[in-house]
Amino acid sequence: MENVESTASEKKINLNIITPRGVKFTEKADMLVMRCIDGDLGVLPGHEKLSAVLGDGILRVYSGGRLTKIALFGGTAEIEDNSVNIYTTIAQRPEEIDRERAERDRQEAEEALKESSEEKQSRQLQVLLQRSLVRLEVSSHHDESNFYDDTEENDEEDE
Repeated sequence: MENVESTASEKKINLNIITPRGVKFTEKADMLVMRCIDGDLGVLPGHEKLSAVLGDGILRVYSGGRLTKIALFGGTAEIEDNSVNIYTTIAQRPEEIDRERAERDRQEAEEALKESSEEKQSRQLQVLLQRSLVRLEVSSHHDESNFYDDTEENDEEDE
């Protein structure tokens, strides 16, 4: 009879975020939620093979009872064999975001949108505003947040 139990490492997703400068972030995760152009996509171990186009948004990485948020601005995600490779030009961890600059950009975009009448300029300002809001959300989670108590798994991962 086959052993039904699987090891903890088999229940993880190997996440790699690659930018033009090389590998930006790697993690073994329990679950991912990413922003695609047509909505959010959740990924658990064993997910079917899939390619997705990413929009501007937040990648949520759940691992060992913690939530990590990463700002992603476009790109593609390839899901296959418990691996997720994300190819993007911009990926920012909370500590890499200049929160004051993001807040200034948000305020400027909101003010300009109130005054803007040209559709093209308005769309550019909406993109700037969206990116500022993503950066502000991610930067407010500089410390990883616990989303459930998983002390036994954390002890296993530390070994």
